[in-house]
Amino acid sequence: MQRQKTIAKWLVIILLCTVAVGAYIMYDALYVTKGSGADAGDAQPVLPPSSDEQPPHEPVFTELPRPTQNFAGMQVAHTGGEGDDILLDAVFTSEATYLFFSSSSAEYDCRGAGLYVAVWKDDALIAVTRFAEKDSVFGGGKLTADGVATLISEGGEGSLVVFDAEGSEKGRCALPGFTSAFTLLNGNALTVFSAEDGKLGCHTVEKGLTVTHSPFFLSGKYEVAEGVVIGEGILLFAREGEDVAVIRFSHKDGFNVVKRYENCVFRQIVPLAGEDAPALCMLAERQDGMLLAVIGSTGAEEASTVADGVSEGALFADGVSVTLLHSGGANTYCRHLDLIASAPSALSVGRVIEVAQQDDLRLFASCDDDGRTTVMLSENGTDFSPLLAYDGDGRVMARFADGELLLAFSTSSSDGIYFESFGGADAYFVTAPL
Repeated sequence: MQRQKTIAKWLVIILLCTVAVGAYIMYDALYVTKGSGADAGDAQPVLPPSSDEQPPHEPVFTELPRPTQNFAGMQVAHTGGEGDDILLDAVFTSEATYLFFSSSSAEYDCRGAGLYVAVWKDDALIAVTRFAEKDSVFGGGKLTADGVATLISEGGEGSLVVFDAEGSEKGRCALPGFTSAFTLLNGNALTVFSAEDGKLGCHTVEKGLTVTHSPFFLSGKYEVAEGVVIGEGILLFAREGEDVAVIRFSHKDGFNVVKRYENCVFRQIVPLAGEDAPALCMLAERQDGMLLAVIGSTGAEEASTVADGVSEGALFADGVSVTLLHSGGANTYCRHLDLIASAPSALSVGRVIEVAQQDDLRLFASCDDDGRTTVMLSENGTDFSPLLAYDGDGRVMARFADGELLLAFSTSSSDGIYFESFGGADAYFVTAPL
């Protein structure tokens, strides 16, 4: 009997040891070997993929040429990508239309942040070319004897870049670096006024991309807003601080500041028939109203007046008189700026960012306080009606050509004619019949 009890005790002991060893083996397999953070070198458990995880985004690129779409009686084209694509300038030629824009996009028409030119030909987008880094200074686009050109400044070095009718880069020439630039076509030569290090200089690019530099410069922080070849020289309208300077330039005599308007913001110039020579009428904003000044071919002021209490307006000319269109009315002045007519108007005119005219065809684009732009069109010179509206208050370019209105702008709108937007703001090219 005692022997049986002893055997039973050993069987219980053996069973308990077996259970303990088995439990340790299971613990080691489940918690230690497969890792709970106890040993950084141990393998981690392989878990099934989460249903919330998304595969990496693959960029989508468009194929060119891309036909222009017809919508609401207009031809509507756009370019850009998923980011913001902002119009910088536009050049309309008989062969093609060139839109220069800055982009933060990495797909669709773009291949990364930078400066681009998009080219439309035969109602199709045929090319989108990246020509500079996004932080480059853009100096405007212009049709030249060598093709459509643009100015850029990168790392303190300037360049003139020329594109052919297919949108490909065809040539470059070196220019001094700049912080701002203005280009003016004078015959077959492109005249470049560029500012850098507190000096305004002049450079001429002849056909064949031959560059000559004027030895003259103008000291001061001038930024040219507008210019015109008139008489035997060039008149420039430049900003310097809070002032507007009228500057006459000739290759023989250099720069001469003829007139300075203090505490003004330059807005616009229109041509006038002079008594002895052509003249210009300048529109500028002052604290007390809109300033109008007739400037002769030498840069001297011939007449001036202020439209009291008017803060915004668009200026139109018929050669012998000028009309200032503003919220609530329109004022017409003779060449000597005597008020000859005033008419009420139901129009509300915001900050004017573009004005275009061809005979009785008149257009202006203005932006309201909410950052929405409206383009207004008149076909008889007096009665304006809205043509289109969009979200955005940037650059607008308009041109009347062959019975059509050509418009270039940027917008983040995606409704109506903007339904093909890639995302963010795209650069648009719209053609409307007249």
